[in-house]
Amino acid sequence: MFNLLSLLRRKKAKLSPRQQAGRAAERAAERFLRKRGYRIFARNVAYPQGEVDLVAVEKRSGAVCFIEVRSREADGGRPQVAPEETVTEAKRRRVIRAARRFLAQQRRGPARRWEPDGPPIRFDVVAVRFEGPDRTEPDIRHYPGAFDVHGRLL
Repeated sequence: MFNLLSLLRRKKAKLSPRQQAGRAAERAAERFLRKRGYRIFARNVAYPQGEVDLVAVEKRSGAVCFIEVRSREADGGRPQVAPEETVTEAKRRRVIRAARRFLAQQRRGPARRWEPDGPPIRFDVVAVRFEGPDRTEPDIRHYPGAFDVHGRLL
């Protein structure tokens, strides 16, 4: 017999080590950006077309920033691809598609936050590399305006 209570009590799926590292990188990036005057508006905005890790507003310029967070663990002396180098053309296209959908939904909603003549839109990349003996110390690099709305690197 179907047990409704067991369905309601279903535990969240356990995250893989890679997913845990990704979440830690996103939290580190969020703290980093907040300290620099960004207001985080949304996290992990996902659509079938793509996903944006963070949506933030930069206080200084008022720009709406769609932020891709990439991370890697520093690996004792072995050559490794830098996190920011892993933002491929395909990934940029998926971020752009998700950003367009997010903006379209915001325009339709009651808040009507962003209009076509509104604040500038920007695509940033935050690279997080975990270092130190226990690999918990994040080395964070922020690339404002890393690519444009056509996916071209700037």
